[in-house]
Amino acid sequence: MRKRAVLLAVIAVSVLLACSAQPRNPFLAEFDTPHGVPPFDEIKLEHYRPAFEEGMKRQLAAIDEIVGDPEPATFENTIVALERSGGLLTNVGNVFRALNSANTNDEMQALAKEMAPIRSKHRDMIRFNEDLFARVEAVYEQRESLDLTP
Repeated sequence: MRKRAVLLAVIAVSVLLACSAQPRNPFLAEFDTPHGVPPFDEIKLEHYRPAFEEGMKRQLAAIDEIVGDPEPATFENTIVALERSGGLLTNVGNVFRALNSANTNDEMQALAKEMAPIRSKHRDMIRFNEDLFARVEAVYEQRESLDLTP
């Protein structure tokens, strides 16, 4: 029994050390910088793909919430919610695009090439979501009575 307890303790410590040894992905936390700008000195190439993947996952979850909302479609619960759905993905994409344009290298270009079809498929999943389109169309049909301004 004592051997088992020691073995479990060793495994627990190993797991904790492995988790703490993993670098923090700056995209997955609020930017703790002056003016909330990205912490460029902390961003590494290996941060982009996991951040893109997490951003796509979060956005699709938000889209599911919009589509699954039992309330009738409104500008707020459909259009505004859709605009807010991709915050992380937008942040990662903006930083990646800027750095890939201004400070590119072979690794950045390879990642851009790898991620392009994945990101395109993600956008298509949203654009061709029939249930989401139906909610957007319902808001569009109400446009005259919504008192919206340009």
